[in-house]
Amino acid sequence: MRVNKRAATVLALALGAAVLTAPAASADPAPSAASLVHQDGELWYEAAPGQRNALTVSSEIVDRAEFDSYHVITFQDRFDISIDTEAATWDECVHPSEADHTVVRCAVEVPLGSDDSDIYDVDLGDGADTATIDADSRAYASIHGGAGADTLTSGPRAVLFGEGGDDHLNGGGGIFGIGSWGGAGDDTLSGCSYECFGSAGDDILTGTSKENVLHGGAGNDVIRGKGGDDEMFGDAGDDTLYGQAGDDTLRGNRGDDILRGGAGTDTLVGGPGTDAVHQH
Repeated sequence: MRVNKRAATVLALALGAAVLTAPAASADPAPSAASLVHQDGELWYEAAPGQRNALTVSSEIVDRAEFDSYHVITFQDRFDISIDTEAATWDECVHPSEADHTVVRCAVEVPLGSDDSDIYDVDLGDGADTATIDADSRAYASIHGGAGADTLTSGPRAVLFGEGGDDHLNGGGGIFGIGSWGGAGDDTLSGCSYECFGSAGDDILTGTSKENVLHGGAGNDVIRGKGGDDEMFGDAGDDTLYGQAGDDTLRGNRGDDILRGGAGTDTLVGGPGTDAVHQH
């Protein structure tokens, strides 16, 4: 987590020819409003209880001066979004239009050198929510679905956490390439940049055309490597693993598993239980 705070200066957001001036932050947001808050040195988007959010996030890097670059991040939802005082000050969050509070634009400083922190975090709370993060975004982020059957989609810079409910997670990567975590529920995970975790529940995991490491976790899981030289772990439960293309390593681990290698030179390890192992 990044905890270094820069000097509290409120700067105009220069995007093309537009100049945005920060209005006063909302003092008492309506209960139905989502919120952008600055806490523990980071910008957080927090959904209000009971909301079924449809959040989209896009970002671009804007250079203001030499060694002075910012992630300009736009949040848009179906609900109004309030801005707390610290988010307005530290992250320069504003409503581009006072007539539409469902859109907020913020400017978060790009860390100098190597940095292991997220630029922003999202907590969607309860409800069956969707969050779509711009695939071209260069801002690292953590997206938490919370309770409910959520659909989370991102490019390689965000880490996706489905948490409770039967979730669909598409993409994900983050700083260390750990793309997505299903959490509790029967989850469907695909397209993570490197490593994915199904966790509890009967999950479906699908790799990419590149090398992946796929963990089923507890439950009766189905794991497909797709392309690349993949490593797959069924873990606990009666799992079915398909290596498909590439030189894959399939490990059933505990349970009565089915392992099918597919094209390539594969290594198949059943583990404890009554397993069925097929090289092709």
